[in-house]
Amino acid sequence: MKILLIGGAGFIGSHTALRLLREGHEPVVLDSLDPQIHGTDLGTSATFGLLSGRVPVICGDTRDRGAVERVVRDVEAIYYFPAGTGTGQSMYQIERYTDINARGAAVFGEILGEHKAHIRKVIVSSTRAIYGEGAATCPEHGRVYPDSRKLTDLEAGVFETKCPICGASVEAAASLESDPARPSSIYGITKLAQEQIVSNVCQSHGIPAVVFRYQNVYGPGQSLNNAYTGILSIFTQLLLAGREINLFEDSLPSRDFVFIDDLVEYNFRALSLASEGLEVFNLGSGVRSTLVDLVEALAAALGVELKYFISGQFRVGDIRHAAADLTRLTAGLGAHEFLSLRDGVKQFTDWVGRPGEQVTEANRRFDHSLNEMAAAGLLRSSRK
Repeated sequence: MKILLIGGAGFIGSHTALRLLREGHEPVVLDSLDPQIHGTDLGTSATFGLLSGRVPVICGDTRDRGAVERVVRDVEAIYYFPAGTGTGQSMYQIERYTDINARGAAVFGEILGEHKAHIRKVIVSSTRAIYGEGAATCPEHGRVYPDSRKLTDLEAGVFETKCPICGASVEAAASLESDPARPSSIYGITKLAQEQIVSNVCQSHGIPAVVFRYQNVYGPGQSLNNAYTGILSIFTQLLLAGREINLFEDSLPSRDFVFIDDLVEYNFRALSLASEGLEVFNLGSGVRSTLVDLVEALAAALGVELKYFISGQFRVGDIRHAAADLTRLTAGLGAHEFLSLRDGVKQFTDWVGRPGEQVTEANRRFDHSLNEMAAAGLLRSSRK
């Protein structure tokens, strides 16, 4: 098939495009080539470099009706990846994130409806951020959905979520696709709007669609330019610079890290899923790892001294824990053996190498991003 990947020059999109190419499809990419992701010189962009000379890349924005219409006309399937990414940045660049994520989806949705006759499948990249704090287990009330953490609790150094019914301590649980959407950041809110807009259009016009709610994706080819997202890239370059890493909160927030090749495998499988309606899948490894787990794996893979401190700082809008329940994913798209965090981190750090001057620039951008958040009142310290 001829397949369009909107936002396909990014990390996930570029790897998906190459997989489609290897499988005999004809991928074409439309991407705004945002300097925050690719840098000001495309020659230094890892993901653009993967595609160059292999997959056609058209520079265009999903909010530009003319650009989208020109590429949609003769394709049979579409992967929809475009998004402003970065939980912290979204909390003070609200208009920008809403414009890219929600209005962009609206423009695409209108065009999709006009070209429904020849579109056989739409695959949408969403995020676990739509769940907010997600699910937990209360000893008394069973499965519950904690409210967003209160600023007063965070300032007092109380970082764990609580039962919304009795206020007791709870155990984090993996997210189910049927869990309620309760995003706690502008990023999560706008991605939920994006998911719902595209899904609604597909259902209204009878276009089969798959929505993936991705966990934290990492691996070779990840942008080293973006200081607002991609915690592995950020921590790696801090370690390479010999800096002491500031672990937020009490160092125990946890995330579900999924290796890029594992995620792309399911992106590819979705193309041939025999379904006439809408299918929604969580996509992660199903394993939670703390910040300490992550930096220990990175330092070991890089062969450098691990230096970190636990600052008690927190970012407003961050969630405490995240992991995907994979029951529906494996039932619908088959089982898969996921790469362990340590093995995936080793592949990532081998790819990064020792980039020299790039490390210095990356650290400068990271410091700048923290200063931006602090100036906006969204990076704070607990009193504990």
